Amino acid sequence: MAYLEVSNIKKSFGRNEVLKDISLSLEQGEVLAIIGSSGSGKTTLLRCINFLEQADFGTITVNGNLLFDGSDDSKKKESEVRKNRLHFGLVFQSFNLFPQYTVLENITLAPSLAAKEQLKQNGSYEGVSTRKEALALIENNALELLKKVGLSEKKNEYPCNLSGGQQQRVAIARALALNPDVLCFDEPTSALDPELTGEVLNVIKELKDLNSTMIIVTHEIGFAHDVADKIIFMDEGVIAEQGTPQEVIDNPREQRTKDFLSRFNQFGD
Repeated sequence: MAYLEVSNIKKSFGRNEVLKDISLSLEQGEVLAIIGSSGSGKTTLLRCINFLEQADFGTITVNGNLLFDGSDDSKKKESEVRKNRLHFGLVFQSFNLFPQYTVLENITLAPSLAAKEQLKQNGSYEGVSTRKEALALIENNALELLKKVGLSEKKNEYPCNLSGGQQQRVAIARALALNPDVLCFDEPTSALDPELTGEVLNVIKELKDLNSTMIIVTHEIGFAHDVADKIIFMDEGVIAEQGTPQEVIDNPREQRTKDFLSRFNQFGD
């Protein structure tokens, strides 16, 4: 069984069927890029995978654990959904940092809340038994993550004092702070000026080198070609084509894939 198994996912909003029987799999350390036109279902699929939306049908399994089964109401309870979200980190299009908190506080907030809950329920967190020890571990981890994204010197700054690229790098560090099984990106450069896009894409490339398992919804076709192990092209709620970057981007079989890629000069035919 693959590390991530998404099987037969369907999702409708009213009469609008947005996802039509989607299945995909990903091995640990692999990078999947999802491409397609606006309205093709890319973001809805990502939101269903990381439990920000609830699929109407299908299953989601991570590392052998069945997290969602559309036929099992017990898997749809809010307590289960909150727990399952911890398996996924998400980097949004528009940063979503808390403006009232410093960079370091933005990164430590969620782990601190998780530690408080675990200490209450289990009496321990990551091998320590006091809140002070837990917070020290969390802060040290956050500082390591800031170093990883090249922002150690910005730990005490507020988001308003950072460039868009820096804010998105903080958002990446925040998503990593809970050590998710799968890191998801929803158009992570769409809110950035072109000159800032590269710095965010470089951080994502470095995460691949660290064997992170990632799903990236993107319009950056060149980036997807260079970084992804697998490409999915979505159109009208279905997977129209999937394969390696060389198969889907360099040598697409489907005409609708060719039509989509023809908009990008470097890969158009």
